[in-house]
Amino acid sequence: MDPTAYYYMPHFKPGASVQWKQQRETVSHVVIRRNALMIYLVGNDTAVHPDTLQLAPTAFQLTRVPDRI
Repeated sequence: MDPTAYYYMPHFKPGASVQWKQQRETVSHVVIRRNALMIYLVGNDTAVHPDTLQLAPTAFQLTRVPDRI
């Protein structure tokens, strides 16, 4: 079994371009509050739930590193 694992998920970060309500928007900032991820868009005062946004997934590579002695 390959010890390297790849995970694909959207990476919401400030400056990222997302699609919301069929318009291109830019992420202002990201907040985690009460175990909920909320995305704020530039020019929009209210938070947007990440499920309503479209963003191409980013591949994350996770590898196990042995403990150092």
